[in-house]
Amino acid sequence: MSLCGDSSTAELPLFQGGDGGAIPTSPLQLKFRKISNHTATLVAVESHYAHRKCPITWAFGAFFENNLEGIITIGKPPSLNICIGALGRENMEKIWELNRLWMSDKCPKNSESRFIGWVLRELKKINPPIVLVSYADTEQKHIGTVYKATNWVYTGITKPIMDYQVKGIKMHAKTVSDSVGKSTDKKNKKQMLKELYGENFYMKERSQKHRFVYFFNQNDKKLLKWKQEPYPNNLKQDSTSL
Repeated sequence: MSLCGDSSTAELPLFQGGDGGAIPTSPLQLKFRKISNHTATLVAVESHYAHRKCPITWAFGAFFENNLEGIITIGKPPSLNICIGALGRENMEKIWELNRLWMSDKCPKNSESRFIGWVLRELKKINPPIVLVSYADTEQKHIGTVYKATNWVYTGITKPIMDYQVKGIKMHAKTVSDSVGKSTDKKNKKQMLKELYGENFYMKERSQKHRFVYFFNQNDKKLLKWKQEPYPNNLKQDSTSL
């Protein structure tokens, strides 16, 4: 299993040679299959830009020359606002998130869209009654080219939001928030966090994200609460880590 490879914004050409010569790289060398949640978590923490765990229900791997060089994971969104906002409270159980996509820059051209397409076909075989949400992070210079290529619905960019953070401790904002109780109101929560973490507590603006939705059942499109929008005009090659 390979855990290396940075997330360069430049896509590899189909033929590449490290010493100046052209070495054929066939897309047929790229294989996809299900992997364990544990393996996917190890790769995500090591190689994905977020470097943290996420909820995983289904995990898939991309193998290039017999090495694990990519992952896609799907799980329940940690935010209730996402589940309710997408399709309404009455359909919130349908919402799942493609929460990690990472591919090594060793993989051939167009590997990301091929990988996503394969995963969507596999999920259709399993036939879960779900709708997928996924994001492309503007802070990482992502726009979502691969989602357009695999027929996701674009629903615009998320609104700015302030996150709770703690200096010197790498924690998701929700984990910081829940450390003083899930039901605490926002005004009291901020004060309690200041008392708990002292001068290490601070607020940080969350990067905005392009938001995409994928419907396995086309009838579910009529349930969408978010406004469908045209894809951004300035599409360019994304990083291989979304």
